[in-house]
Amino acid sequence: EEIVKKLASDVIANQVNNDEFIYQLMAVYGHRKTTIGRIKSGERNLSKVEGEVRAKRHIYFKQSQNDCVLLDIDNMKREPSVTRDKIRFVIATDFKQFVALDTRTHDTLDIEFNELGKHFDFFLPWAGMEKAVYQGENPADVKAAEKMAKLFDLIKADNFNEENKDDTTALHNLNVFLTRLLFCFFAEDTGIFKQNQFSGELESHTKVDGSDVDSYLNRLFEVLNTSKENRGDIPDYLANFEYVNGGLFANTIATPRFATKSRKMLIECGSELDWSDINPDIFGSMIQAVVHPDQRGGMGMHYTSVTNIMKVIEPLFLDELYDEFENIEDNIDAKLKPSRLRKLHDRIANMRLMDPACGSGNFLIIAFKELRKLEMEIIKRLQELDQNENQDDLFGDVGLDSSFSRIKLSQFYGIELDDFAHEVAILSLWLAEHQMNVEFKAEFGECEPALPLKQSGNITSGNAALVNWETVCPIDRNSEIIILGNPPYLGTRNQKPHHKADIDHVFSNNSKRRKLDYIAIWFYLASKYIQKGKSKFAFVTTNSINQGEQIPILWPSILEQNNKILFAYKEFIWTNNAKKQAGVTVSIIGIGQSNDQSFIYEKDRVLKVKNINPFLLPGPFVSIEAKSRAISSLPEMVRGNYTGCCLELSLSEVEKDELVKAYPESSIFIKKYVGSSELIKGLKRYCLWIPDDSLNQALEIPEIKKKVNLVREERQNSSDKGQNKIAWKSHQYREFNLTKTTSVVIPVVSSFRRLYIPCGIVGSDSVVPNSSQVVYDCEPYVLAILMSKMHMVWVRLLAGKLRSDLRYSSSLCYNTFPLPALDSLTKDKIQNSAINILSERENYPNLTLAELYDSKTMPESLKKVHNDNDALIDSIFSDIHLIDDISRLEVLFEKYNEMIGGQNA
Repeated sequence: EEIVKKLASDVIANQVNNDEFIYQLMAVYGHRKTTIGRIKSGERNLSKVEGEVRAKRHIYFKQSQNDCVLLDIDNMKREPSVTRDKIRFVIATDFKQFVALDTRTHDTLDIEFNELGKHFDFFLPWAGMEKAVYQGENPADVKAAEKMAKLFDLIKADNFNEENKDDTTALHNLNVFLTRLLFCFFAEDTGIFKQNQFSGELESHTKVDGSDVDSYLNRLFEVLNTSKENRGDIPDYLANFEYVNGGLFANTIATPRFATKSRKMLIECGSELDWSDINPDIFGSMIQAVVHPDQRGGMGMHYTSVTNIMKVIEPLFLDELYDEFENIEDNIDAKLKPSRLRKLHDRIANMRLMDPACGSGNFLIIAFKELRKLEMEIIKRLQELDQNENQDDLFGDVGLDSSFSRIKLSQFYGIELDDFAHEVAILSLWLAEHQMNVEFKAEFGECEPALPLKQSGNITSGNAALVNWETVCPIDRNSEIIILGNPPYLGTRNQKPHHKADIDHVFSNNSKRRKLDYIAIWFYLASKYIQKGKSKFAFVTTNSINQGEQIPILWPSILEQNNKILFAYKEFIWTNNAKKQAGVTVSIIGIGQSNDQSFIYEKDRVLKVKNINPFLLPGPFVSIEAKSRAISSLPEMVRGNYTGCCLELSLSEVEKDELVKAYPESSIFIKKYVGSSELIKGLKRYCLWIPDDSLNQALEIPEIKKKVNLVREERQNSSDKGQNKIAWKSHQYREFNLTKTTSVVIPVVSSFRRLYIPCGIVGSDSVVPNSSQVVYDCEPYVLAILMSKMHMVWVRLLAGKLRSDLRYSSSLCYNTFPLPALDSLTKDKIQNSAINILSERENYPNLTLAELYDSKTMPESLKKVHNDNDALIDSIFSDIHLIDDISRLEVLFEKYNEMIGGQNA
């Protein structure tokens, strides 16, 4: 938005020439510099009128005279070339008024020129980000999916009951049948069949009650699988259908039965919808919702997925290919350009791409389309270079005509467990190929015939954890295979027995495997697979595998044999509803065997580094494992007292007051209860605290005796054998640890928005439950260390996550913290710093720690005290000023290796 706003203001201020405006606008949205250069030079500008720019598939732009903008846009959108050349945006401006039309969505923009920045999202499709279209607006994809969902429900009602609802063969046949219907609907609206041929003939040659629809379709599908010369004597209405083959109609399956309503809906699906407008890269995900009713609520919300898929595809292979293409254009001698371009064409024609958790094929479809687009750029450039030669020579010894693409669906491989998604992936790839062939024909005048269908993608139905990937996509030393996708990610708590069985199978030699996220399977198998060829992979992944104890369990096996992290997208929100993952915090990690620089993508910046470690930070791999005791001189930290099965020992403030009022002698058995919520939010709770030698005295108070008996019953009746064993100790928590002097308390869970985890100091009048960690009877200097940036950087690196909140672990965050040895003078300075922090808090008695440490509301005076503390703790680690968290981590890694003797480096 800011870039577009600045561009508009620069034009108004004459700092950007009017003639340059449209080229700079295209550059903002990611058009490649060579594409813009060719349009600007006139080579790709189809308009020869001064002040106009017209480029196929991209833009028709005109500089209008004053007050002629609306007249110009009306004339421009009627130009036949807008449709013929697949122009996406039609734009006219006199640099006071700005008018634009999106030819795909039919959205219009009519604004003052200086308001352009506010409407930056209008041109996001140029950047691959299609506009969100919701169900209320009835886009073709949503409407088609909704209709198919209704048809599916009717067919199931006509054919399935309690006895056969789990018949896997019947369900598989239904899945195949639905994909055949989808193909026929698409074919009759895109010129593969005659217009309305499938639904029209179906309506004309079947009974209204639907009783013969199954026999008609069985016969039609047999015809579609039979070449015309082998069909024999059949009626014209069947003989007129083209031969399809390609595997889609190869197997004989029983068509489901139809009734009056389901037949009517079947015909409506074909006759009332325009299937030519469906978008295969999102339609497949949406159509999955047809057979998974629990996913139907998100049918209209799949329009952002392409953008995220490009975050995988571009850094993994597409940017490199375009860089090579542009390098040939910019730096190669003219005589050598054709041979270099043919070599690049050979490369992409021989690449293979595999998604080992392909779902309905979205990643493969986008990859296929992008390779086809690059191929078209190569062919166009070859034609321009060799325009005086025979087109058959454009491919040198390959001997292929430029009318045909060399990017084949047979280069694309997938593994998918869900049966219907597997079938839809095959179909969606066919649809994508047809649509790209149409684009190819619009550009070059010819393309391969749609029928008969060629071999589609090699999509295997199976469990990727158990299938040998090399049997799906064979690999050798000369293979360039790209593996990509968005595998399932399930934390240990969400894994079902079959998920754990998969992990046991893949990681059979790893004793700590049960702590791994399910997605670890894909990273491990892919890392083994790419060692046999010139291959690499990238997955969208939950950020759990780059945190805490999973790193030393998983990553040593991934980064062996010269594998390295090539690029990484730091945490962001993934919004692909197709797999019900909307709102999941993820990363993208690419891995291969290159010696080149690696790239870290974070928000609006790209960092070039020599190495990326599994924490997705610059630097070599350092394996940090949980420790049972601190590697530094820090005092012991333990979890607070476990409070399970003893709710009755806890008291609200009202309960405490009532108990003391009724039995004043009970006050000696009551202490403050200071857990995570109580500490951070300032809540007041209390608990019964009864030493063994005071038990008889406590039981003389009826209300206390009642509570103790209730705890005993709860523990005796618990399914936890550990609770059964301590039922006799029903007057106490499982642990009975109490502060004698002062203790430092740190919450186990804290919001990621806070710059520091709010720690507190408690005395002997307080009991700490297990929602917090405690350093018992320690000096306050420990608080200053725990609440330093240096420690927080370490915590953010190693702590687990509860949703997006930090989950503090003493064994990982505290015991591994490489605090240098402290002399008495330094410890005194830190002690004073801790006192300053606590004193400054007291200046805000009406604010809770949650309010004091919220990044948006933290008082400036408290920030200053913490900044002074940060500088002090930093100086203990380094004599050099540490400018940011990355420099802090570099020092921490170095100190950690020193303290453990480097054995985990």
